[in-house]
Amino acid sequence: MKNYRAIIVEDERLPRLSLLQKLETYHPDIEVVACCESYETALTAILRHRPDILFLDIQLQGHTTMELLRELKEAIPLPHIIFTTAYNNSEYLLQAIRFAAADYLLKPVDVSDLAKAIHRIEERGATTPTASPQFQAESGKVPFRTLNGTLYAGKDEVIYVRACGNYSSMMLAEGEEIVLERLGVIESKLGDRHFIRAGRNLLLNRDLIYKINHKHKCCTLRTPGGQEYDVELSAGGLDAVEKR
Repeated sequence: MKNYRAIIVEDERLPRLSLLQKLETYHPDIEVVACCESYETALTAILRHRPDILFLDIQLQGHTTMELLRELKEAIPLPHIIFTTAYNNSEYLLQAIRFAAADYLLKPVDVSDLAKAIHRIEERGATTPTASPQFQAESGKVPFRTLNGTLYAGKDEVIYVRACGNYSSMMLAEGEEIVLERLGVIESKLGDRHFIRAGRNLLLNRDLIYKINHKHKCCTLRTPGGQEYDVELSAGGLDAVEKR
């Protein structure tokens, strides 16, 4: 069997630890790269690690995993999904089928049922896809959802991104683009190696920061081509840029 990377999303501590222990004991070839207890931490971890398998609880502190999957589906191809839930409900089962779930397990998860679910994934014989893998590998570009389709932008092309509610304004050297994704999703895609969270609503390309104006609370970003962009900062954003 091939090795798989998995994430467990479960907001209750005991079921989360129980599933982790069963995977470590009976399926050591599955590497659990993250255990998440909330919608927000799960979204960030999944976008960052791109796991092969998701073990997802149906209900997540005011959210459902269906909401999580819909948001993920707009950003990346979905991995193999195994739902874990205390609800034996046909409505949930139908929703699981719509998302092509590998299986639907009732808690507490039975070891034999878990093995069958994992075996079903093996039988599918497909690794987790990534969006336009050849294109991204060759170009280093990341996909972003826009009003008219998809924008592919490299990390060195994005100058800064400002949140505007449920969408974001992304500044590129070629001009501004409206991206229909939240700032947290964009931040996970771009990564913190090249970008810094300068306050609540702003991402800056840390490699392009040219100078900081303390008096006017702003900073100037300069591209390799010499274009300069002045960006206003909050007090917290100014501190974050100083500490970068």
